[in-house]
Amino acid sequence: MVYKRDMNPLLLPVFAVIILFNSCTSLQEKQKTDGLPVRSTKTEIPQKADSSPASHENLLREKGSEIIQGITPMAADIELMDRREKIGQLFMVEVRDPRNGKLLTKIDDSFREWAADLQPGGYILFADNLVNPEQTMKLITDLKALTTVPPFVALDEEGGVVSRLNAVPGMKGVPVPAARVIGSSGHVTQAQWAGRTIARQLKDLGFSVNFAPVADIHIPGSGGAIGERSYGTEPQIVSEMAVAFSRALEAEGILSVAKHFPGHGAAYGDSHTEKTVLDASLNLLIQRELVPFTSLIGQGIGGIMTGHIIVPSLDSTEKPASLSMNINDTLLRNYMNYKGLIFTDSLRMGGVTAFYNTAELPLLAFEAGADILLMPVSPTESRQILLKALESGRIPEQRLDDSLKRIAAAKQKFLARKNKTPAPYELLPLLPLESSCPWR
Repeated sequence: MVYKRDMNPLLLPVFAVIILFNSCTSLQEKQKTDGLPVRSTKTEIPQKADSSPASHENLLREKGSEIIQGITPMAADIELMDRREKIGQLFMVEVRDPRNGKLLTKIDDSFREWAADLQPGGYILFADNLVNPEQTMKLITDLKALTTVPPFVALDEEGGVVSRLNAVPGMKGVPVPAARVIGSSGHVTQAQWAGRTIARQLKDLGFSVNFAPVADIHIPGSGGAIGERSYGTEPQIVSEMAVAFSRALEAEGILSVAKHFPGHGAAYGDSHTEKTVLDASLNLLIQRELVPFTSLIGQGIGGIMTGHIIVPSLDSTEKPASLSMNINDTLLRNYMNYKGLIFTDSLRMGGVTAFYNTAELPLLAFEAGADILLMPVSPTESRQILLKALESGRIPEQRLDDSLKRIAAAKQKFLARKNKTPAPYELLPLLPLESSCPWR
């Protein structure tokens, strides 16, 4: 198969970033203090109500014209929360014993009490949380019962070497080949088959979010840590495969989170354990790393994960992408016109914990533009730090509201629907699961 290597026209507006980034350092510091405009009035809700339809109607009457008439139940539930609970919606936490840090396979009273207080917006599960399908479904059902607003439940299920389901024999997961194998086939139907196969397994178990696809481009000889997790070395191939995989996930009701923005394939270092740097000019990034993400944004992907990757050409302060307002807000939100959720990579990774106060990392990531703060080391302490930042005006109330609106919209789309309504897209038919897959 022959691929065109012309630049995606959607990337042309990004050229304007060249001028902006040459003088953005002082602007970045000013934005941290000035923030976004604060709403002049906000009606205080005296006490938390239930989430019944009647309570939504009461909320509409109380808030009047401040709430649009078409408010969704999910948005109303979040609006009814107090400020501490709203901050909890930003956190996606591990399912660990609060006393000893051990990953849990079932909920105990200690975790139940901890989660009821934090009211996290989501959970991420790992192989050590899983035993078999029955246990996993029970665990997820119990997790969903702990919070007022339904939580996201996520995991990393890329296929190949990153598969939580296939890492546990009792889960009896359907094997899906690595992205490199799929990309080398040259057929988007294979990426669709992989996305659909994974999505159906996750949906049956109760998951709602998958941290996939990997949208990084593998650059041979660069020292990057992505390897076979990438679909290939050509931007167009990676774009087509990532889009097909992502669309298949979301058509089956699983929120897709592409990673690791703005690109990990050519970065030196492994952000799991060390400082990681992507030393590429803005022109090169536009022609290479940003191409797959631009394609994914164009097709409306629900989530993008920022990496703990330092990109000097995008942020002269050498903050990693996950903590950079230039990369999250100026580039991703404004110039690439991304409307979905921004997830941080794990805030437990050495690429950031070795250089920043771990309790303050969620605040720094939120200030930079993130919506979902993944795996904070000390969620309760970090919540208090965020609360103080809101009360002092360091974070404008509108900034919190903006993230909560995006979270509510995503939850309404992926958690609230009773019947699956596949997102429309024009791709070749997916390979039926009951048919013979070329890798099985």
